[in-house]
Amino acid sequence: MSRTDDISNLFSRFGATSDSYHEFDSQFDYPNTPPAQVKSPLPAQATAPVPVGLPLVAPAQEVLVQPEVQAPLMSSADVATPLRNLLAEVALARQAETQSLQAQLRTPQCKARVVVLVSAKGGVGKTTLAASLASSVRLEGGKTLAIDLDPQNALHHHLGIASGVTGMGSTHWSSHLQQGFNDVQVLPYGVLSDEQHCALEREMSQDRHWLARQLERMALGTHDLVIVDTPSGRSAYLQQALDVADQVLVVTAADAASFIALEHMDRLLGADVARSYVVNRFEPDREFSRDMLQVLKRRLGAQLMAVVVQDHSFGEALAYGHNPLAAPAGSAGGEGVLQLGEQLKTVLQSTRAAGISAP
Repeated sequence: MSRTDDISNLFSRFGATSDSYHEFDSQFDYPNTPPAQVKSPLPAQATAPVPVGLPLVAPAQEVLVQPEVQAPLMSSADVATPLRNLLAEVALARQAETQSLQAQLRTPQCKARVVVLVSAKGGVGKTTLAASLASSVRLEGGKTLAIDLDPQNALHHHLGIASGVTGMGSTHWSSHLQQGFNDVQVLPYGVLSDEQHCALEREMSQDRHWLARQLERMALGTHDLVIVDTPSGRSAYLQQALDVADQVLVVTAADAASFIALEHMDRLLGADVARSYVVNRFEPDREFSRDMLQVLKRRLGAQLMAVVVQDHSFGEALAYGHNPLAAPAGSAGGEGVLQLGEQLKTVLQSTRAAGISAP
């Protein structure tokens, strides 16, 4: 059947004819039959592997932690104690705390005479001179104690002691004293670890009377003498030593560097600290050394206590472990040290009688 017949039959059903039928061209081009959609097959789902032969683990049970039950501060027996007894215990505890605080605030007292050797720079023979004075000066009826406050830990070598391991790190100094030349008692600085060294300096910085408390615990007498060797320059050790000093000896040399350092030493000690000066290792055969001595005399005036000449026998005695002052024929340097010791003894005894510190 053609398309025209279809149209005629359609109109005849409605009682009309196809003569009035007009066909218009469409501007759209419709396809006859759309192609059927082809469904793409779904990919097969991967099956998760099932472990074989693994034991089934039961879920962990939650463990309930019981909170710690703190014991009451007071037991039933304490509650039964009369209140007046409890108040008495509180009062005693408060009294003990007050006494402990007062002991810390109290300035400790050292009965012994204390001589402190200081220097603005190294290389002037301060430690050698400290050892020589310690082994040669003794007040009547007393003993002499040499304390090494210098971390270099060299003083005991100059006093004939081979081992200086134990010293500042010990709690009770009296039980760690060693015997040196002429029965001098020596407390070396000791071999300290970095932690011990830091802890020691921290104690000094927190307690300005730390050294005084240590000396007080040693129960020294009024006729005892303490020689303290300190490191050169500013340090916590210097401040502790100045706190207990009856006599401060500034060791210098007849050279330009030592003269320049005098101003620095004045700043370190301050105007309130009385001091005396010792020109050590003086070389009388050198004209420049003689000229420098004259300059130092003008600079120091009455504060210059003594001049000790250069003596190489002190270095040789250190090498062999001998006492340089025990030689049969006294050397020039040895004689100078002995004269300084007599001057120092006279000053200490006179100031002790007057009840004042040495100028």
